[in-house]
Amino acid sequence: MQITLRDARPCDGIHSFVRNRYFYGKLLDVFHFELEQDYLNGKRWLLNRLISGYGVLCGLDVQPAESGRAVVVTAGAALDRGGREIIVPCTSEPIAIPPRPATKPEQPPPGSCEPEDYVHLCICFQQCESDPAPVLVDDCGQATSCSTSSIMERYKFIIRNCKAPDICLESGVADFVLNGRLNYYALVERVTRSCPDLPADLCIPLANIRLPSGEDPPQPADIDINARPIVYSNDMLFDIMLALAGEAPARNRGGKQ
Repeated sequence: MQITLRDARPCDGIHSFVRNRYFYGKLLDVFHFELEQDYLNGKRWLLNRLISGYGVLCGLDVQPAESGRAVVVTAGAALDRGGREIIVPCTSEPIAIPPRPATKPEQPPPGSCEPEDYVHLCICFQQCESDPAPVLVDDCGQATSCSTSSIMERYKFIIRNCKAPDICLESGVADFVLNGRLNYYALVERVTRSCPDLPADLCIPLANIRLPSGEDPPQPADIDINARPIVYSNDMLFDIMLALAGEAPARNRGGKQ
């Protein structure tokens, strides 16, 4: 069976792409249509990953559920670490928060992780086959009555022990500025050194959640959304540049104040 990008991890590292070459009278079958989809998806995901980065684009706030020991995630969008788009069109169903462990583990995990105190909520890209339809043509004697005709791009939430890793707020470019001028050589070195590998974990953390005692529901103060990475849009980068330059934040942009 042919393994396509929809079956495997997206854009595993850096590789070349193949696209259809059409000609008059060409017989188009499942292979060619999947090749077309894989080319467009793979290119888009690669550019998302290398240019935009990963993290929350907008929304996806984590709030206590109206009842019970649970939280909900509001509507929003994100890019996972593979560059795939995650869309949450409306507020999620309640996501149950696990109880505190009865006792502390005899051998705690390395680092400052305290699994009895915190968990963190992640969102992950997920594809689901849907819309069964009758199969009208027998495939080499293997008769099947129906097959799924759509692939829905969805998401899933995962709760993991401990806090999410801290967001690094230090520059990854050594000697970014020298003598008051941008050190272009340092930037060239960073870009040229290597292409970033695709990480093993493609999910995005959304919040650290302090585990309430007993069956108590979580409170807003128990939820810390600073654990999430964000995607820096051009507008946001411009705001940051103005703030660093000491400019007033209010300005006219497209007729809006």
